[in-house]
Amino acid sequence: MTPDPIVDEVRAIRDAIAKEHDYDIDAIFEALRRQGAAGGTPTVPIVARRTPDLQDSPLPDSPEEPAEQGTAADDVERDR
Repeated sequence: MTPDPIVDEVRAIRDAIAKEHDYDIDAIFEALRRQGAAGGTPTVPIVARRTPDLQDSPLPDSPEEPAEQGTAADDVERDR
């Protein structure tokens, strides 16, 4: 397999960052978070969406009346 200089560079940077923070993932994450916040790029917070629990939602008292559905042939008969 041919060595890829880009992959090698990314791995070297990753190792340098990890070494700088004694390979502590929490310290690495916090440093990257501070670096991102200092960058001035706006971020969009991700908010978890909760779907209503189906067991908690009330059931309708009576089923809705289905709409009458005809066919194209019914429409032709009506137009005559």
